[in-house]
Amino acid sequence: MKMNSDIEKMLKDVVKRVSATRPPLQCVHFENGDAIVTDSHRLIKVKGLAPKDLKIDLNLADFSFPDINYPDTERLIPKEFTTKLILAKVNVVSMLPSLRAMAKEYFGAQRVVRLKVSEESFEVSRTISSSQSVQTVDFKPSGFSGDQIELSCDARYLADAFEALTKIKDTRNLTLEVKINTALTPFLISTGNIDYLLTPVRTF
Repeated sequence: MKMNSDIEKMLKDVVKRVSATRPPLQCVHFENGDAIVTDSHRLIKVKGLAPKDLKIDLNLADFSFPDINYPDTERLIPKEFTTKLILAKVNVVSMLPSLRAMAKEYFGAQRVVRLKVSEESFEVSRTISSSQSVQTVDFKPSGFSGDQIELSCDARYLADAFEALTKIKDTRNLTLEVKINTALTPFLISTGNIDYLLTPVRTF
């Protein structure tokens, strides 16, 4: 089985910071034709990547095949969504430098950004508490359905997801679909056969 190099790098980037004390989360799990990785904050599912009858765990740190019980990740992935929007990859790529800037730590502050989603705008913003200055980047979605919503998430994880998904070479899919339920439940960023799940951050 040979993986697309961009997909392989995307999977490795999620697990590379996982501690050796959590060996299951250092693995990519193959089951029902799908490949799954998670570090407990985010999850990637690549559908149709492997033979349907293959069920193994591959440790991406040492490329061993450990005998482990991989977490039940299916329960983490929402099946229905109240808000869906389509983002052109070219627009996402153009916002990445600003999003990476927001992901930098300032005096130990959390890398938390606020997403505001509506038919008119996909907006990402961050307030620097030391100066109360606000960094903002936004553009109009290519498509939208459902309710307006706001939520917070880790800027680094959001930037990682956008960068990884826009690098996938697939001329048939020039957009990303963002699917959201509530401000506190995991949301998906999808393209083609790839779902990238992120967990919102609770803010007060």
